[in-house]
Amino acid sequence: MTYYEKNLEVLKEIRNDLYNGIMQNSDNSEKILVGDALDSEKFLAIIRGEDIIPLNSTYHPTHEAIRYTLQFCQEPKDSTVLLFGFSNGKVIEQMLSEECPVSKCIVYEPSISIFKKALEEFDLSTVLLDTQLMILVEGINGNQLEYILNDVIDYRNWRHFSFKMLSQYQELFSKECRNVFDIFSRIYDNKSADMNTLIHFAQSGMINEIKSLQWMMDCKTLDGMIGKFPADMPYIIVAAGPSLERNVEILRQVKGKAFIVCVDTAVPFLLKRGIIPDMVCTVDAQKGTKYFEGLELHNLPIAISTDSDYRALELIGEVNPIYMSITNDFYKKLFNEKGSTIGYFDGGGSVATVCFQMGIEIGFKTIILMGQDLAFTDKKAHAGMGDLQEEDLVYNILMVDGYYGEKVMTRGDFKHYIDWYNLQIPELKDRLIINATEGGAKLKGTVQMPLQEAVDKYCLKEYDISAIMNQVPKVWKTKEEKMQLYQEIKRRYQYFTGFHRRLKDGIGSAERAICIIKRGNYQQKELERIDKKLDAITKEVETEDGMVILVKRMIETDITLNDDLENSEDNLELESIRLYEKMKKYLSDLLEALEELLPIWKSVMEEINKKYQFENES
Repeated sequence: MTYYEKNLEVLKEIRNDLYNGIMQNSDNSEKILVGDALDSEKFLAIIRGEDIIPLNSTYHPTHEAIRYTLQFCQEPKDSTVLLFGFSNGKVIEQMLSEECPVSKCIVYEPSISIFKKALEEFDLSTVLLDTQLMILVEGINGNQLEYILNDVIDYRNWRHFSFKMLSQYQELFSKECRNVFDIFSRIYDNKSADMNTLIHFAQSGMINEIKSLQWMMDCKTLDGMIGKFPADMPYIIVAAGPSLERNVEILRQVKGKAFIVCVDTAVPFLLKRGIIPDMVCTVDAQKGTKYFEGLELHNLPIAISTDSDYRALELIGEVNPIYMSITNDFYKKLFNEKGSTIGYFDGGGSVATVCFQMGIEIGFKTIILMGQDLAFTDKKAHAGMGDLQEEDLVYNILMVDGYYGEKVMTRGDFKHYIDWYNLQIPELKDRLIINATEGGAKLKGTVQMPLQEAVDKYCLKEYDISAIMNQVPKVWKTKEEKMQLYQEIKRRYQYFTGFHRRLKDGIGSAERAICIIKRGNYQQKELERIDKKLDAITKEVETEDGMVILVKRMIETDITLNDDLENSEDNLELESIRLYEKMKKYLSDLLEALEELLPIWKSVMEEINKKYQFENES
């Protein structure tokens, strides 16, 4: 069996997408050569013009790979690397060896030709079988990079996640390298911002998440909207940029002729003019209530996540929720058991980009952006809020390409959203994205068109949008199903009360371990019993449904838990005391979070029961 046959056999078994891509692709546009290095190993080379450029050392390819991985020696054991370039696979083999602390490697190869040649010339079966390796090849599965990074980067590993390039790849594939790095940078920055937000809003985030249980009882989901709308119905996103002031009256013409979704900050501007959107969206954890003071919002569909500010929803009162994002495994399980697929929704970071991504997910083919200036149009940041406010200038100010070809002034967070659009929109080959903002920043891949022209051209048919929305099914439809959901919520509360007792016992055990080590003359078996009890608690935190609520509440402690593991004490007993003290701190913070959770959870159960009278029927 040749190397190629052996490698293909492995790909077919565990990496079927790559196998199919290789078998279906006949692109030989790049000429890849193989040569013999001075140590008799093979190296790869690529022909560019009249030049033959080696991709590996022509002396000692394996030694070159070993030297390359030395840069990771001081990295923590949970580090993850996005590597640009597969080449001959030698670097990847070294990175995933026991000598290297890298725990996960995501490889992006920009050339199918190089990857195929590597499969032909090298035995890569061991590398390909490694579960800690993810391989993306442009033209096969490279478009999955963004989704994979979103899944892989989390609050535990984001600080130890790096982007690296193999020798020659940056020069040979500069455009592809820049695209991959841009995606990495954007998602890394997103995750960094998410972590800072989790830390800053840890308490309010937990309250929002628990309070969301009461709106789940009558909720619908974003995936329930898929396939419900006519293919020719336009989707209009109303953002709160300054240009909205010029175009808002045109919306009266399209009511019933397009699905109008409005970001939360633009809601008062529309309601004041008697314009009722078809759906509102709010996702911020501390948005407050000032945008939701209107009886018109009662029972109006509102797209939310479990992180959305509960105070806004309480003010609305009669909430008609459309859940599009959850970050809690317990909640996800509840939805999945009802056949509803819902999880973390990556919407680009702003409520407007979330609205855009929702339109894509639902399946709208024509999407019209209005009020999405993302710049200081007319010396304003938002419609209806007067000139620039002091809070508008706390971000970095910079210049970007403008709608009309000029340079316009924007701020750092707006630039982030511009970059997101510029990566997303050009890839949507089957969608018509119209930028009808008529001002602000230029967005790549959009058709620039005045809103009135877009309305006259695409908003021609009448639709009964309310009737369509009524066809979107609720997740828990009947009283019996709602009762079952309530019982699941109640059982989780009972579990948490039991965990409260185990946490207090665990803290006492950690204190006991510290005491007996300091006292000396102890039995090792007693410490082993304590370790077994503490291990059981930490395993419970890692595996039990719903624990992520507590972990996010004490996220700063959890993130920094392993920061000083390299700074261990030389004395074994002093090191043991240090580790037990860390465990005591961790469990104590968990207990504090749990003692915040329990009364809120109980009050939510009481609110649910007050509305549905479940306890009276049981």
